[in-house]
Amino acid sequence: MQRRTVVVIVIVVLLVGLVVADVLTSSRKLDDYSSTDSPAARAAITRLLGGDGERAAQFELQRVPARPGLADSFGIGGTDGHVVLSGSSDVALVSAFGWWLKYVAGGHLSTNGDRIALPDAVPAPAKPISKHTKLTDRYAYNFTVFGYTMPYWTWTEWEREIDYLAASGVNRALVLVGQEAVWYDTFQSFGLSESEVRAWIAQPSLQPWQWYGSTTGYDPSGGVHAGPVSKELIERRAELGRLIADRMRSLGITPVFPAFIGHVPDKVFAQRNPDAHVIPQGGYSGQPRPYWLDPTGDLYSKVAARFYEVQRERFGDTTHYSNDLIHEGGELSGVDLGDAGRAVQDALTAAHPGAIWVLQAWQDNPMRELIDAIDRKRVLVLDLDADDGPLWKRKDKFWGAPWAWGTIQNFGGRLGMFGNLYEPGRTLPEIRKMGTGTRGNLVGTAMVMEGTHLNPVVQDLFGEMVWRENPVDLDSWITDYAKRRYGVDDPNLRDAWKTLLKTAYSFRATNHESGEGPHESPFVAPPSLKMTSASNWGPKEPRYPAEEFEPALRQLLAAPPSVRQLETYKYDLVDVTRQVLADRGRAKLVEIARAYEGKDVPALDRSTDEFLTYMTRSEELLGTQRDWLLGSWLRSARAWGSTDAEKAVLERDARGIITIWSEQACGVLREYANREWNGMISGYYKPRWERYFTELAATVEAGKPPTIDWCAAGREWTSQTTEYPSAPVGSSYDVAARIADELGL
Repeated sequence: MQRRTVVVIVIVVLLVGLVVADVLTSSRKLDDYSSTDSPAARAAITRLLGGDGERAAQFELQRVPARPGLADSFGIGGTDGHVVLSGSSDVALVSAFGWWLKYVAGGHLSTNGDRIALPDAVPAPAKPISKHTKLTDRYAYNFTVFGYTMPYWTWTEWEREIDYLAASGVNRALVLVGQEAVWYDTFQSFGLSESEVRAWIAQPSLQPWQWYGSTTGYDPSGGVHAGPVSKELIERRAELGRLIADRMRSLGITPVFPAFIGHVPDKVFAQRNPDAHVIPQGGYSGQPRPYWLDPTGDLYSKVAARFYEVQRERFGDTTHYSNDLIHEGGELSGVDLGDAGRAVQDALTAAHPGAIWVLQAWQDNPMRELIDAIDRKRVLVLDLDADDGPLWKRKDKFWGAPWAWGTIQNFGGRLGMFGNLYEPGRTLPEIRKMGTGTRGNLVGTAMVMEGTHLNPVVQDLFGEMVWRENPVDLDSWITDYAKRRYGVDDPNLRDAWKTLLKTAYSFRATNHESGEGPHESPFVAPPSLKMTSASNWGPKEPRYPAEEFEPALRQLLAAPPSVRQLETYKYDLVDVTRQVLADRGRAKLVEIARAYEGKDVPALDRSTDEFLTYMTRSEELLGTQRDWLLGSWLRSARAWGSTDAEKAVLERDARGIITIWSEQACGVLREYANREWNGMISGYYKPRWERYFTELAATVEAGKPPTIDWCAAGREWTSQTTEYPSAPVGSSYDVAARIADELGL
């Protein structure tokens, strides 16, 4: 009996020892480790605290060894006024802070407003917290976000963004800013003059598609995106790109640079290098693609070597490089895809031994012949749309290549309350638990929205799922989210977010069959009585019943006065009210069509006036909050110009991408990146509808609605220089409350 007791005691002691050892990763003294306090992580935490050095000093940061079998881990412990954050990397340390802010301090970080209100002594958790992840690659950014959201950002925006990435667990991030300088230097080494290269380089908003091989700076019409870019702009953007890459490195985020896959300056390159095998690539949505230098030819390796040499000189080294062969079309013209892929990887390896080629799973890519031909161990495949149209299932888990589960959710940066919380919150953890035979070599996640800084709840949850192994109870999570975002546990705010969860954020995977992104506002669509979507790929049917969404407005308006000046609250209130007006506008458009078909002129006049009134109310509402202003977008674009002429070119660039997209692509891509912003409604969208309704009224008897060339109207608008407000005016709450009363809510 005594021997059994001794054995039991020994076992208990051993178990307790193991638990204590794990807990102490959150609270050991710094001297127990060979590493020191991380200056980069501490600086990021201080910035995320709004520069509050006094409270930042209350955190002890400990770098701890990575635990066997784990990619990253962090712990949170300590006492009030002395919180200990431990982490196996700087990203883990900043993520520990982000988790502490959420789940210990009840604070909130987001792309659209923070809420940080801390006591004098920062609180410690009631018991130590320990989190880890087995995901080695937590990736951020679609190429397109550099055109739809970030083309005119400065260091101010980027510094905050990088800190937020780290707090979200991201350890790989695409960097396109300034990379056009690599083209500028490279092609001058192969016979082109510097002006010829500049003429080929697109203006900032379209450069992502130039890296894809979809467009160039050439614009025979002399229109919106016509080059050449200036040398000064190239150099300023390259300087910013180097700052971004260096800051990422300091925090342990691997900058992912574009790889060279053969895009060259068209006929000019071929003329200067007559022995090169240069292949025309046809068109993309009406505009010419850049030519393609055959990677299997003799010249490719020399150009690639120079490309990577220049890239290293400009931006330093990294380990991950991204680009795709035959992205959304193009011509192989007899070149074997496997041979081309092998040549691309060989050139990358020659410049950067062991480098990882990051590929995007999108449409037909990657093809099996490519994966079979290259070293798949040095590849990372991003399944961009795994939350809606997963390719990992259709492409046999990418034939053994490491892959990351991705989410796009947003296309073109189009505004509209919409998001998929179920798939990352419930489905992703289930996939992670599957055996490798079922889900393949899953090694990471990929946050690859086409546009960001909207629907912030989506990015908030996605960042958490890196550190969660089990599915989330979304009802409970959304309740906590509302409390963190507004700082109060209010029943009306809880109900508002429950309403939003069952409507705007209830979307689940449809294998990409229901359209892309939110059901778009009718206000931003080219006017038509038969309008179903503003962009060609937008959903044709509503994502949820509008009448089930509308209660969220009154629920938000019932919030206590203490939250009404918070940017988090104002952003959400404006977004919900904007969505209600847009949904009412759709219903009103049905009435307009009915009145027109019935030749009921009084009803037509009344309903068109009401539709336009909704637009007027939207314009006023959007002008009350900082994130909904066209003026800010245009002002940031012009700020990059060195001369008045360049400022004008950049303003046209900024106007073009969110309206006609480009001169030649308007027929296909117009409104793809539509923006329901203050200034856009009064300056662009409402005048279109007013013109349409005026001409419509004159055709009632004939019964043939007017046909108007909206691309021509769009081209004209892009050349204007009207200034719009870049600072909010008025009270979001007062305007939203008045609108709710007018709508009878």
